[in-house]
Amino acid sequence: MSAALNATLTRIVVENLEADADALTDEATLAALDLDSLAIAELVLLIKEETGADLSSEETSLGELTIPALAQLVTTTLDGEKSA
Repeated sequence: MSAALNATLTRIVVENLEADADALTDEATLAALDLDSLAIAELVLLIKEETGADLSSEETSLGELTIPALAQLVTTTLDGEKSA
């Protein structure tokens, strides 16, 4: 699921938030992609729509994450929601 989730998150960031696809590497943080707080808030909503993961409690720290780290957070959140 990780590769598919990475692809989904990449698509969301590039298509919906208009981040530069060339700048989107596994090492680039969301903040480095010039996603401001409004874009991060939109990202949280889009991730919930696409995956079901509610990251609203993590919103303030998402800018420091890379796409692979974000994918891990989504997976962890979904796993936690299943066990709750």
